[in-house]
Amino acid sequence: MAGKQPGADDEPRLPEDVWERFQKDSLGQIDHSAPKEPSARWYEVTERLAAEDARRAAAPRPRRSRRLRPRMPQAPVPRAFAVGFVLVSVVLVLSAAAAYVQYGHVF
Repeated sequence: MAGKQPGADDEPRLPEDVWERFQKDSLGQIDHSAPKEPSARWYEVTERLAAEDARRAAAPRPRRSRRLRPRMPQAPVPRAFAVGFVLVSVVLVLSAAAAYVQYGHVF
């Protein structure tokens, strides 16, 4: 027993295929296949949101007596009126520019 190293034969040996798979696995594959456990921060946020939801559900909702924002008009301005307004404005500006170029003044 003096020539034996301690624990050399006492330890069980891994099968060859398990050892080869262990050697071939990379850290990326292990990280990809390993189960993910939520962090402590995730647990804290989840508990806080659950408590906030419970508090909101228990609190009575205040009634609004007046409108906070003005209402939208029932029928928006038709697009044809808007396009017509732009065209008339462009024609007036161009005619004023032409009168200025031709006569030196607009009116």
